[in-house]
Amino acid sequence: MSAPTPALTTREVAEKIGTDPKTLRVFLRATSEGVGSGSRYSFTAKDVAPLKAKFTKWLAEREASKKAKVDEAKSA
Repeated sequence: MSAPTPALTTREVAEKIGTDPKTLRVFLRATSEGVGSGSRYSFTAKDVAPLKAKFTKWLAEREASKKAKVDEAKSA
């Protein structure tokens, strides 16, 4: 029987995907990725790569949306 995979904290996952814990939690709440137990999220090392891909896409969409709102405000 193999040892259980150690859980990663939100801070550890944030560092691995290149962001801060606060932004990661915003992403998790916005996309329903990873369900927190109470106020905690639990991840394993195998969760990081797919999470990073989804986070990168979400971040690009978020930035594009912000830019569109700024551009719209300027033209109004």
